[in-house]
Amino acid sequence: MSAALRYEWVRVLTVRSTWICLVLTFVGVGGLAFLASNPVYLDASDTGLGQPTVLWWDAFAQPLLLTAILASVVAAQNLGQEYRFGLIRLTLTAFPQRGRILLAKVLAVVAVALAFTAVSYAASWLGVTLHGYPAPPASATAVDSTFLLRGAAFLVLWSLSAWALAGITRQTAVGIAVPLVSGLIVEQILSAVLRDRLPWLVDVLPWSTAARWASTASVGVAPDGSTDITSGPPVGWSAVGVFGCWVLALVVAEVAAFLRRDA
Repeated sequence: MSAALRYEWVRVLTVRSTWICLVLTFVGVGGLAFLASNPVYLDASDTGLGQPTVLWWDAFAQPLLLTAILASVVAAQNLGQEYRFGLIRLTLTAFPQRGRILLAKVLAVVAVALAFTAVSYAASWLGVTLHGYPAPPASATAVDSTFLLRGAAFLVLWSLSAWALAGITRQTAVGIAVPLVSGLIVEQILSAVLRDRLPWLVDVLPWSTAARWASTASVGVAPDGSTDITSGPPVGWSAVGVFGCWVLALVVAEVAAFLRRDA
């Protein structure tokens, strides 16, 4: 097992795209965090504007989608590139026990996702620091103590979904594009079409549910049309849990395919 882990470690460190994506994450997230931490002046009364509210925690949450996209590039290449260039045959020749190399690949993807999370958070902190807020000011919206941990779980699951899709289809591009296109376009269309017919399904669509990891309040619509804070879609850890079930199904499908089909 140690040899398989060492093989995956060397491979991910010697692939140029790993370092390119890490640099893009640091630069892109830092810039987005700098912009996201801009003070917002809320209208406190009829007499004028109130005290500025600094969106300090948003500077860590909002750029994480960019981090997830870049991390999915590296995660999808873990299997997709090996299938594309036929290197999977050499890998399975060196490590004929498929279960062992598959476990090593999963651990490598998780490690890469955590590394991207650390880089993203560091870049976010640098962005808010350059804007003059090295620590959350009193006006920053309070979040629960597991906020950053939840973000890490979101990024790990997103990376695993990209890895599983790339392995199932043997296409790197599919692993990168499907989570992004589905979350931003397809699931939004399904939400508009199915909201009145299948609201329960709309509330648990995979990547749009994953995007609610940072939320702490769920707001739905009651039968009479009024706002109902008890009937909304899953948010926070609940959203991460629902997304985790989808990702588990994808990973199980990839494991079954990897163990059964030819290289």
